[in-house]
Amino acid sequence: MKSLLARAALLLTTAIAMSACGGSTAAPEQSKATTQPAAIELSSELTIPPESPIVIGISAPLTGPEEPGGREDADATITGIVLWKAAHGDSILGHKIEVRVEDDGCTEAAITAQAASRLLATPGLAGVIGPDCSAGARAALPLYAASGVVSISGSATESNLAGAQPQGNFFFRTAYRNSFQGLIGGTFIADELKARTAYLIDDGEVYGQDLMQTAATVIEQRGVTVIRDSAPAGTSDFSAIVGRVLPANPDFVGFAGFNPDASLLYRQLRDAGYKGTFGAGDAAASVKTFVEPVGAEAAEGVFFVGCPLNLPSDFVAEFAKVHGSDPGASAFVGQYADAATILLDAIASVARQAEDGSLVIDRASLRDTIRSTTVQNGLSGHIVFDENGDRSSPETDLAAEALDLGVAACQVQSGKLFNLFP
Repeated sequence: MKSLLARAALLLTTAIAMSACGGSTAAPEQSKATTQPAAIELSSELTIPPESPIVIGISAPLTGPEEPGGREDADATITGIVLWKAAHGDSILGHKIEVRVEDDGCTEAAITAQAASRLLATPGLAGVIGPDCSAGARAALPLYAASGVVSISGSATESNLAGAQPQGNFFFRTAYRNSFQGLIGGTFIADELKARTAYLIDDGEVYGQDLMQTAATVIEQRGVTVIRDSAPAGTSDFSAIVGRVLPANPDFVGFAGFNPDASLLYRQLRDAGYKGTFGAGDAAASVKTFVEPVGAEAAEGVFFVGCPLNLPSDFVAEFAKVHGSDPGASAFVGQYADAATILLDAIASVARQAEDGSLVIDRASLRDTIRSTTVQNGLSGHIVFDENGDRSSPETDLAAEALDLGVAACQVQSGKLFNLFP
């Protein structure tokens, strides 16, 4: 186990370092990206020559504001791969499993598309874990679909992302949808917090607008007065919005966007004298990028929906060996480890060996095998995919459905995120 962990950590470190500099782990002649991969027939096959590796791509933000969470998502995937190797061996039909990580810029659509092109130019690419963010995924999914390459995101939550994906349906996600996160958040605000007025702010991006619209609809249906506002992603001076919030005197202020925007908005609201409850979505639910910058005492009592899940101690220990510390920046560590397991299980199921020792993977069969996956006890809950590739649940009770889909609500207590629901 230690040797596997060491090799995985070394590989990830090398890949990240080169990706962040615009390079790659492939030989120079293999690094030339194509911006529009040629469309393929759904029955086409991936053939990996004898002694060549099976490559698992990872698309995650490794630079910029979302880097802390992106690195945890990448390392969660690596941890899932390491644990799969420990259980099944480090090769499939004699072909080693390797990882290639690309910086996808999170919400920067052009960068996510570039990351996809670099991954698609990698010989032996069997599938991709990611993209990390909804806006970037929108740009990258047509590229993966055109090449018949499956991708599984553990964190891109835009409600209709999978439903509106390109023909072929090669995209899946172990993440939940914003429509359900908004339902949980709206129900919590109205029924548990008993708010009478809610001031809801988004960051103008795909994720933020989608999440806040869903939450607003749920809250209004429960008789709560809703005021909507927006601040462009990357805003650091929220004085204009703060100046509108204070006279409204809402019981609750909610923000749908990333850190540091969320932490800056919260601090400026408190400094200006806002005394009501503050909450945010999964993109801000982080000890490292929200609680620590704000300070444990100041952050006390803040609510989040889409929180880091309570993970088994043995998994956390293995993650720490790869990452260097326990999870604390991403809400989707469990979802990414589950995605890696699902992809590797499917590859092992459909791969066949040719007479010359090549490994052959039928792309459509791989997609269909993933779609038929059932995971009873994943790190992020029960996993079944619907016809769109979305995670689904047969449960009708809200708490049971949240448990199935891996959605938790939490509150900052003594500098930590304490899960309240389910």
